Amino acid sequence: MPHQTHALTFDVAIATRNRPDALALTIPLLLGQSRRPEKLIVIDSSDDHAPVAQVVADTTAGQGIEVIVEHTEKGLTRQRNRALSHVSADVVFFPDDDTLFFPGTSAAIMDIYERDTDRKVAAVNPAVSLVPPEGALDGAAYAMSQAHTREARTVGWRTRLGRMLPDINPRFVIGRILVDRAPDLPWMAELDSTHVEWMTGFRMTFRTEALRAAGFEPVFGGYSLFEDTDASWAVTDFGCVLGTRRGQVYHHRFPSGRADRYGLGAMGLANLAYLMAKHSADRGLTAAQRREALRKTRSYARLRMLAARIRAMRGDNGAAEDLRGMKAAWSAINRLFAAPRPDLARTYLDIKHEIGID
Repeated sequence: MPHQTHALTFDVAIATRNRPDALALTIPLLLGQSRRPEKLIVIDSSDDHAPVAQVVADTTAGQGIEVIVEHTEKGLTRQRNRALSHVSADVVFFPDDDTLFFPGTSAAIMDIYERDTDRKVAAVNPAVSLVPPEGALDGAAYAMSQAHTREARTVGWRTRLGRMLPDINPRFVIGRILVDRAPDLPWMAELDSTHVEWMTGFRMTFRTEALRAAGFEPVFGGYSLFEDTDASWAVTDFGCVLGTRRGQVYHHRFPSGRADRYGLGAMGLANLAYLMAKHSADRGLTAAQRREALRKTRSYARLRMLAARIRAMRGDNGAAEDLRGMKAAWSAINRLFAAPRPDLARTYLDIKHEIGID
């Protein structure tokens, strides 16, 4: 007999800021899927909300779905948690505002949740395409920057290299522990899915009950670097994280500048240290595994600073600011790993205040 599944519902939640042109591409592709959301939630922190509200109204007119649009203070995790408060479906998709869905991607994702009748899967992400959906960029109001275009073209080999050389990225310490713990689900090969160490932020989906219990890390501010990894690991209390190759998205990255290179350098290191310290405790790592997580976090930070120093010596002023930020945050690594778990968030907030980042 064919496997019997129960149809589940999903909502789509998008956090955005100053990107109406991106939403004009993203929303029609989401609503044009064979599996459509029950609700579209857009939480906007734009300097001028009117253009975003207008694009949402124009792209959802006559679509027959519930639409919620709100204007709030900026902050990615703040906006995503606000969006989560409006979710009522079984599953929630959290694409970025510049994530372009290929046809059939929503269905491929929902096939996994529906096949998982034992509720052992907490999150699913689709695969990354190196090219956009056919015709998706016809008449697009923006193009990716040269740097983002280069990143998009090399994402495949960079991902493979990262898996071949896990010592470079400390997140593999925890990510691979979680994959090793994950259940072997007999239907995974049939649905062309696999366990993944974490999800990237532009292509995350979750069982709503799992994400609602965990939430997005509230102490992260601004761009909230590593909030995607944090959420991916937090929901493993409720199930495993899978990737599906049947669904694909293209990240048509909006070329808005992240001008504060000092802040990004400092945030990247401080947030990584917080992430690793937090989940070394919360995921129940042994003392030896925790020491390894600290060692690799420090080694990775040194490597990042060396790379920034080399770029700065070649005249890259932005890299010089990256390096200055990372130097300011260097001591955060030991402080955060040494902090008792109940004091970790307060320690992190103190560090952010001391080094002057949001």
